[in-house]
Amino acid sequence: GFGVDTKFQQQFRIWVVRNVEGILVIFARCTHLGCTPDWKPAENKFKCPCHGSGFDSEGINFEGPAPRPLDRAHVELDAEGQIVVDTSRLYDQPHGGFGAPGAMIRL
Repeated sequence: GFGVDTKFQQQFRIWVVRNVEGILVIFARCTHLGCTPDWKPAENKFKCPCHGSGFDSEGINFEGPAPRPLDRAHVELDAEGQIVVDTSRLYDQPHGGFGAPGAMIRL
C-alpha cells in the first residue's frame, strides 16, 4: 500500500515511499547537519531529533533549519522487473546528483 516503509532504515539508511506517482527512495540523512530523522506516522512527517527540522512524506523540508529537501537515492528496475536502489547515487531533489559509497539494494 501507499506510505512510508522504514524497514530498510537501520541497515541501509533509506526510506521507501510509495504514493500515487509510484515509488521513491529517500536517504535518511538530515540536510542540516546529517542526523537521522524519524518518521512520525501520526504527523505524516519526518522529524529530525537534533535540531527540529521537519520534512513531508516526500522529503520536502517545511520546518526547522534544514536548508533543502532530503536527498533521494537512484531507483531502477533490473531485467527481472525487481526494484533496485543504488545509494551510491544520491540526488538533490528534484535533480542533480553526486557519487558516494553506497549499496545496491533489492526491494
